[in-house]
Amino acid sequence: MDSKSCYMEALTETVLSGTGDSDAHLLTLYGIALSLKAKTILELGVRGGSTTLPLLMAAKQTGGRVVSVDIEPTSFEPPEDLKAHWQFVQMDALEYLEGLYKDFPIDFVYVDDWHSYAHVKAELAELDKLVSPASVICLHDLMYGNHQPRYHTDLTSGAGAQWADGGPYRAVAELPAQFWEFSTIPSCNGLTILRKKYSNRYHV
Repeated sequence: MDSKSCYMEALTETVLSGTGDSDAHLLTLYGIALSLKAKTILELGVRGGSTTLPLLMAAKQTGGRVVSVDIEPTSFEPPEDLKAHWQFVQMDALEYLEGLYKDFPIDFVYVDDWHSYAHVKAELAELDKLVSPASVICLHDLMYGNHQPRYHTDLTSGAGAQWADGGPYRAVAELPAQFWEFSTIPSCNGLTILRKKYSNRYHV
């Protein structure tokens, strides 16, 4: 069995029986990146790299590259045949976005780092300068729960600092509907697919 088949088998098993909070979305992330033929893939929030692997699998097939950004170190070690397609940057994701050159759009972005409303709102403001209508942004954790998922709005004070002001859902929901559209896959705390409808002064 070749490496691609091994990876796909492992991903499928994880989607079907994994217990991680993003496991159900691994094949979806792979499929979106592949369908976009994404050359530039940005991952904000890495942890153990469970979502990094499918992004790297897609990057290998498209001849692309994944840049993964996290303020914390990661234990993830990519397989040997995927290493050339990956760069890990240890720094605050918002600071990283603010320092990026704005004249070259990113094809695919996956956001799963700090979930506070203010942080995600600021990230989206920077991503607005970095994506085109042909790009896709996916965000994790706009919903809560698996069996009867619901969007996060203003939760109770006991929900924690990341959710107290409505978290990432509020940041996305406040985007102007005439310029942005989104929908959410209602499993594993939700995977939201966000796209800018129109171009701006950065990307024509």
